[in-house]
Amino acid sequence: MKPLLVLVDQLSDWQPYYPTRQVITIGDFLAGQTEARGYVINLCSDYSYLSTGYYGSLLAEARGGQVFPGVRAIRELNNFEQGQPLPTKTSRILEADRRSGKSNADLVHLRVYFGQTENASLRPVARKLFETFAFPIFDAKLQRVHENLWIIASLNVVAINELNESDQTRFAESLDTFSSKIWRLKRINKRYKYDLAILVNPEEQLPPSNKGALTAFEKAGKDIGLNVELITWKEAHRIAEYDALFIRETTNVDHHTYRIAQQAENAGLVVIDSPRDIMRCSNKVYLHECLQLHQVDTPETRLLMTQQDYNIDHLIEELELPIIVKVPDGAFSIGVEKAKTREELQECISRLGQRSALLLLQKFMPTEYDWRIGILNGEAIYACRYFMAKSHWQIYNHSARSKSNSSGNADAFAIHDVPKKVIKTALKAARCMGDGFYGVDLKSSGDRVVVIEVNDNPSIDKGVEDLNEGTALYQKIMQTFLARLDDINGR
Repeated sequence: MKPLLVLVDQLSDWQPYYPTRQVITIGDFLAGQTEARGYVINLCSDYSYLSTGYYGSLLAEARGGQVFPGVRAIRELNNFEQGQPLPTKTSRILEADRRSGKSNADLVHLRVYFGQTENASLRPVARKLFETFAFPIFDAKLQRVHENLWIIASLNVVAINELNESDQTRFAESLDTFSSKIWRLKRINKRYKYDLAILVNPEEQLPPSNKGALTAFEKAGKDIGLNVELITWKEAHRIAEYDALFIRETTNVDHHTYRIAQQAENAGLVVIDSPRDIMRCSNKVYLHECLQLHQVDTPETRLLMTQQDYNIDHLIEELELPIIVKVPDGAFSIGVEKAKTREELQECISRLGQRSALLLLQKFMPTEYDWRIGILNGEAIYACRYFMAKSHWQIYNHSARSKSNSSGNADAFAIHDVPKKVIKTALKAARCMGDGFYGVDLKSSGDRVVVIEVNDNPSIDKGVEDLNEGTALYQKIMQTFLARLDDINGR
């Protein structure tokens, strides 16, 4: 049986159950380096975005755990809309239970513990709900619309400290049963048409691909038999008409790009960027933990819990001023600030700490440029140097004094002309995240090469990233979609 770790808000929440070293507080888990190699049951009461409960699941995944609820399940719940229809098969189970006389109601209430519920005939329904909303305890109201069509009228997570004595018994029994099982992942439906949608936002100020690059993607796809069509979020309801989705709009987990990626993946499409990659790459706390676990060199970093006391002088002694302060989900240098003095650092932590329960403080490494290595399927496909914006310490300058969101110059290199250590480090960092499409940002100083970020949705602009590879860059990416589609369809 896999090892089990239980996260709670405070140890008193576990008082009704047998004491065990497998239970720790969320504060201790976030502050320490506890491994999470088996199951992790996150029983925090708050799973809202960037809360301690959210970070509990995020860091547990980064540390190698099989987490319930996982971050994807948390996003599913936070994006839940009343009236979501149940699958036909699940509706039929509810209909059969109704016709059997066990329940004549058009509204069914289920308390679900780890996919189990008291009503034996409705356990397959509870199991299906748990596969989507993998929370340890939740209440679901299922409503009959008409024959064989039921919807989820409401879904609410139940905190462990809300359970009465009989509920506590059911919870303990369900946990004991669950911890000895491995739950199968949902099957993905397979489709057989080769139509590729590219999700874009014509209004976006800093899109990941300019118009010239989008045209090049269209041509490269059509040259190898992919029917490429540009769509916006307004066409998301048509996503199941396609076989693949390529996201060329800036992604974020708290955004329609993530929801559309989920929708596409659930419909069986090949998706770049996948919901997993968006979730992992968009949060710098996850990235930091993952890179540390796999011993990838990064600038010296400290995770700061903004809701707990901290010693600012000790942080300054460890990292030295100036110190970089990062909000975990920032992009394009937004949410990344440099504090030059003790007062600036204190103000920065106080202000940014209102946005997130955790901040990253990082040692400043000044360089003339950053390397960006584009990696797809574990292979380096392009390389660029991004120079800092004029009179600024970042590639992008979003300061109020800047007349516009300016950026520095860039130049492209052949992969074989890039220092081998840069490529090797970039590949190692990308492997930590998966086999998707990543842009690995690195700094090189002397003999040292450090990873700054691993980005999903990396920029591909006509006249910038393609300056060395030319049309071959677009062809490589489209060939990847074709190969994955062929693999899915057994061709």
